[in-house]
Amino acid sequence: MSNTVNLVFNNTITKLAGFPYGENIFETQVKGKIDLQQPCKIIFPNNIEGIASSFVQGFFAEIINSIGFQGIEDKIKIETSSKELTNDIWNKLL
Repeated sequence: MSNTVNLVFNNTITKLAGFPYGENIFETQVKGKIDLQQPCKIIFPNNIEGIASSFVQGFFAEIINSIGFQGIEDKIKIETSSKELTNDIWNKLL
């Protein structure tokens, strides 16, 4: 297990929204592919320019239930196309 996940979205998608969509992306692209008890990295593709809080909350819901907010801060690195977008995700999450 490399503990890195490269998320994949259709190239025409530039913004992500929706709690159920976030949950679905976590279930289909992340769950079982990384060890949340170890440091890990989640990489969003460069075509993603905006992420709504509803997507962030849905995507991270199971992770929060598993390791809590402190665990996310301690173990998860989020990589996006810009520092601003990465900070925006953290602000919506914590």
